[in-house]
Amino acid sequence: MKNKNIFIFVLFVLFFSKSYAQESTLAKEKAWYVPDYVKVQFAGNIGFISLGAGYQLFNKVLYTELLYGYVPESESKANRIHLITIKNTFPIYRKEIGENLVITPIAGFTTSIDIGTNSFTTLPSIYPKGYYVPNAFHFTLFAGALIHKDFKKTKIFSGVDFYAEVGTVESYLWYAITSKEVTLNNSFSSSIGVNFYF
Repeated sequence: MKNKNIFIFVLFVLFFSKSYAQESTLAKEKAWYVPDYVKVQFAGNIGFISLGAGYQLFNKVLYTELLYGYVPESESKANRIHLITIKNTFPIYRKEIGENLVITPIAGFTTSIDIGTNSFTTLPSIYPKGYYVPNAFHFTLFAGALIHKDFKKTKIFSGVDFYAEVGTVESYLWYAITSKEVTLNNSFSSSIGVNFYF
């Protein structure tokens, strides 16, 4: 049932984006606050599923996105997790591999805040001072590859990216470096996603 709700939410975002994109084509130039694309990502330490919008900045040198991530109880082994993430991706270079097809190595970082009940920004009084540190904010590092396809004739989206990444959270990396129980291999995870351009 939960997976069905997530699927319905994804369809709603895509439908809204389609409607908005059709309306925005009537304008000659879009407003600065209108995003360049919408994103759907699976995994990657920012949610089991993440949805949001992004902007291509500085002549496509930086892609910046605002995302909402969700982790159901079945995946978190505890309470549901809700995350708000700012994701920054840097295309390293672009290589054409076919007609309207470009492959790009990417790297970047994210900043996430857990807005649920699983974390805290200041230490609750029930814990001894200095025993825990605030755990609501997390930072990730990632690298991967992206394939972009432009659509010449379309009324919905002008292009699409498919990408795959490998990354780690700062706390996982710290434990891998300082603890013998956690190996470096265990601190990394993978993700896949898609960007739909207006």
